Amino acid sequence: MTVLAERFRPSDIESLVRIAGALAFSPAAAELPPQYRVLTQRVHAEIVAEAAGDRSPAVSAILGGRPGEQVWMLRIWTRHKDTTAPYATKEAALAELATHVRGSWADVGGQGDVPDEPPADDAEAIDLYYGPDGNAVPEQGFELYSEEIGRPRRSRVVPLNFVFPDAVTADGLNRAAVFYAADDDGPSCIEVTGVLVFGYLDAEDGVVRVSVHTDNADSEHVVRPDGTVPLRVVVEDTVVFDDSNHSASHPPVLEQLLDAADPEQRAVISSVAVSAGLMWSCPSCEWPNPRATERCERPGCGRKVEAATGPRTAALDPAPVPVLEGPR
Repeated sequence: MTVLAERFRPSDIESLVRIAGALAFSPAAAELPPQYRVLTQRVHAEIVAEAAGDRSPAVSAILGGRPGEQVWMLRIWTRHKDTTAPYATKEAALAELATHVRGSWADVGGQGDVPDEPPADDAEAIDLYYGPDGNAVPEQGFELYSEEIGRPRRSRVVPLNFVFPDAVTADGLNRAAVFYAADDDGPSCIEVTGVLVFGYLDAEDGVVRVSVHTDNADSEHVVRPDGTVPLRVVVEDTVVFDDSNHSASHPPVLEQLLDAADPEQRAVISSVAVSAGLMWSCPSCEWPNPRATERCERPGCGRKVEAATGPRTAALDPAPVPVLEGPR
């Protein structure tokens, strides 16, 4: 689904809305379809209320665009090997490079103005090892450069009172799905509420590839206030991705370990998983839960806490994990 508003700046959209409100009762507005005429009248009412200092509660917000994530790629080559690895920051990449040159200092130590032992300063150690031109050591060198991973995110209008469609609405939206056949511009895909799901053979990597794109997701139905879309990806009967925070699953490997374990082994596995941030322990009953869920899954408890998204925090500092009995 193409959203025309995405091609305009937020200030332009605000101006267009106010223009529509100003023309709500003009002869031109009388020629509009009923639903559009009602919309212009709503805008007019909001303008009048705002002027009187009686603004209605906001129901949506505009999230600004965001660039893709940046990583630093460090390539190091010697006569024996050539490696390239990503690093979150330039400083981290340079620290790794400094570790490499210190481990190879015997190649340059004591030669010319180079000291026998590497200096403590990373930048100085790198400069001394490779020299001012970067080619002091034959058949050795490095390259450090930044790359952007992921696509930049555009501005998006999001609802502040997000409620996922009920069964009747969801059924109607599912029936309105559109299939696009493959052509010269790309592979075939299905569009549901603006979400594009591609499935195709990737000859370059030799895999069946499934790709989900949410850039044009329908903000009225499936976009959360943070601009994300609740997704659950299932392969056969296994949930491989779930950010819905509803009946969240364990990571597949952890799920397999728990299923194969006896009660005593489950307690040990759960304790390690809690410590690693893959699960959290309920503050009320000490039941270990999947990291992504917001409510304790133990029958009769259901305590709601903030979903854990990383290593354990003080709010979810786990108590000793009990022995679990029976299947999950």
